[in-house]
Amino acid sequence: MTRFNVDVIAFDLDGTLIDSKRDIAESLNLTFNEVGYASLSMETISSYVGNGIVPLVQKAVAKAGHPEREQEVLELFRSIYWERLLIHTKLYPGVMDTLETFSEKYGMGVVSNKPERYTKEIVKRLGLEPMFGDQVYGGDSLPVKKPDPAALLKVAEKHGASPSRLLFVGDGSVDVMAGKNAGAYTVGVTYGFRSVEELEKAGVDRLIDNFDELLQVVEKK
Repeated sequence: MTRFNVDVIAFDLDGTLIDSKRDIAESLNLTFNEVGYASLSMETISSYVGNGIVPLVQKAVAKAGHPEREQEVLELFRSIYWERLLIHTKLYPGVMDTLETFSEKYGMGVVSNKPERYTKEIVKRLGLEPMFGDQVYGGDSLPVKKPDPAALLKVAEKHGASPSRLLFVGDGSVDVMAGKNAGAYTVGVTYGFRSVEELEKAGVDRLIDNFDELLQVVEKK
């Protein structure tokens, strides 16, 4: 198996580093309960995750049949989810040990479409901040978000690397497209929120079933 020869590795957050399905779904359904809407399934809500909170809420209220209340639901969801960020959310198996191994030899960053405030709080409270430092980007950190490559290019620049020496790891097509737009290699995780078919259709370079498989995907330094 050919390994990727890179200097920097960046990661999506939800569905890649963390399993946040339950907290997001419960927060949205608590929001819906407040405004009198019927709950949605965790699977439905998870399928809406990946492009940020606004698209998530847009799709959810459209599904509920009340798109005219989008802004009200959005503000309420933001408040409720902030209080429930880490009730059930946890790192996927192998994430901490793998990241600690990589941090010794590679520059690293997080690039999420989740708002920066939530992204940085989760990274901090799960003990990942020492490995990523200031290279944690949310969907509102810059004027653009994934699939625009701007944040990935920032991570590469911070670590003094060419984008061609960058690997981006994610669970959805938006991550694959962002990586390709940056000129980086891409790895898709099959255990995340999105389907293998979606990743393959986007043209992902490699698929892994477990996070620690990344240790066999990246060229050893």
